[in-house]
Amino acid sequence: MPTPERAIEYYFAIISVLGSLVVLLGIKYTLRRWRSFPETGWVPQAIAMGILGLVLASFIELPAMLLKAWVALAFLAGMAEEGVKLLPLKFFEGLDGWARWKLVVGAGFFLGLIEGIFYTVGIFVLGQEWYLVIVRLVLIGLHTIWAVISVGFLLGESGPRRFTGLVFSMAAHALYDLPSLAVLQGYSGNTVAYLAGLSTGFLLVTPLMVRKATEVASVLSPPLGEEAPGTPTPEEKF
Repeated sequence: MPTPERAIEYYFAIISVLGSLVVLLGIKYTLRRWRSFPETGWVPQAIAMGILGLVLASFIELPAMLLKAWVALAFLAGMAEEGVKLLPLKFFEGLDGWARWKLVVGAGFFLGLIEGIFYTVGIFVLGQEWYLVIVRLVLIGLHTIWAVISVGFLLGESGPRRFTGLVFSMAAHALYDLPSLAVLQGYSGNTVAYLAGLSTGFLLVTPLMVRKATEVASVLSPPLGEEAPGTPTPEEKF
């Protein structure tokens, strides 16, 4: 029977290799859809939404952290962090669907980036293993493509299917965090290994979900010939 520590080391090794490949493939699908939409300003709004989302999620997760309910924290983090990435849909509901799609994706990226910076500083300050930096870098990418999955289905599908992506992202996020938090909760090595297997299963399905989410998001493209607000016409460019 593996020890919890050994099981989590194997899990992080899988995340470092397989997770990197998943993120690269997910980014490929995301950029393909991103480039199909008109160009528009999005960075300041996405940064603001990312910061606001991270603050809100931290407050939601705080009780579980104070109570050291680590397993509960995994599920709470999955629901809270994937939920707050959708804030641009409410704050910018007057924008076209493709513009809100970009803002949600951007908010997911900046939320992951800012969170990753804080955790990476902690890794170096506490003298933890260097490979944890790779795990954090992978998570920045996963934060982004989980947002792609959630918003793609929400805006591109109809009926109950709209929530398929959000449910998947919340579950994948929770399972990603669960093995390491199960170690803190004192779970056995076999249990940690089983949870790591579940997380890996969701990781393997993630590129398929990103591809589907970016495909259904094609309905958000503006009608042919319609310019995005602020996009210069050919005459204005010259």
